[in-house]
Amino acid sequence: MRGIAILAAAGLLLGGAATAQAAPAAVAHEQFTFQFGDFAGGGQLDYPTDVRHAPVVVLIPGSGPENRDANVLGKSHIFADISAALTARGFAVMRYDKRYVHADGTVDYQDFYTKLDLPKMLDDAGTVLAAAEADQHVDKHRVFLYGWSEGSTIAAALAVKHPELAGVAFQGPVTSGWRDLFTDQATRVAQPYLRTFGQQLAPADLQRAAHGGGGLVATEYIGFVAPGSYNGTDYTVSPTFDTNGDGKLDVDTEFLPGLEKTFDAQFQPGGVFNIYAPGRALPSVLDQARALSKFPTLVLQGGRDANVPPTGAFRLHAALRGDLDFYPSLGHSLGQTPSLFADDFQPIDQRPLNDLACWLRAHSR
Repeated sequence: MRGIAILAAAGLLLGGAATAQAAPAAVAHEQFTFQFGDFAGGGQLDYPTDVRHAPVVVLIPGSGPENRDANVLGKSHIFADISAALTARGFAVMRYDKRYVHADGTVDYQDFYTKLDLPKMLDDAGTVLAAAEADQHVDKHRVFLYGWSEGSTIAAALAVKHPELAGVAFQGPVTSGWRDLFTDQATRVAQPYLRTFGQQLAPADLQRAAHGGGGLVATEYIGFVAPGSYNGTDYTVSPTFDTNGDGKLDVDTEFLPGLEKTFDAQFQPGGVFNIYAPGRALPSVLDQARALSKFPTLVLQGGRDANVPPTGAFRLHAALRGDLDFYPSLGHSLGQTPSLFADDFQPIDQRPLNDLACWLRAHSR
């Protein structure tokens, strides 16, 4: 099947039942130490003990200092869940802690945000891939990459260098430049969310919005509007956003212009988005689509994804002509979310786990 599967909330699984009934296999965990530049990173290969040479999937994590479980702020650990689902179905899974991230989730933040960029992450993923391909427990002819969000650009760039790969899967792929992506988050999610609290937002209104049930993307831009809010108490509007000096944020006229000025600063060295500045990022997956079209590809996309626009997944699917599984009620982590505003890295749903296993099985023969 080379096409689109749209899976409704109550939806039918595309072949999911074929993978759901297998008895769980015993799973072993092989520990690795990787030399990621000046940092000794960790990782592990999870593999079923009853399969001599298992197909292997290398998981490449998303934005921020993620560990091998893809533990996002304690909200979910979707890479651990993906590994458990796939090893139970006869696949091996290689996963790793990002550079400057320790296995217990602690982070060398200064190094992470000042030394690391996406080309270095690509080098690290290449090191992990080489270890996976060389491992005695896996079939080096059936090696797949799985990139989530930021990791989708790394998976794409790595695949282009490794024509021997059996396929590439992308979850919530990045299909535009990073500044355009963050602008999309602001206009599609953060600004409409703020409007639900009014058009003229005083500090007390911003505080209500910060604690009003919004997910990470819906609320994170409040930290730029009111920098003091990071300590949880001071929601004074920054002069960058309060252009008329009335002490309030006009959501319609001040938010986006203030954000553009903020982006100008934050993409510079020392800024939180500098890791995605020109020369420090990688091309989007869509920009790499022509080189990827020779591989079997799978795009997994939630319809309530606050981090990346779902329309990008359809554009990527059209360019790749691979497979796309679209889940209208799932978010960026492919977890069930009640709304776009509430997308907050909920635990991954069983449906994409089943569909991923089906796709891998079809391309492992």
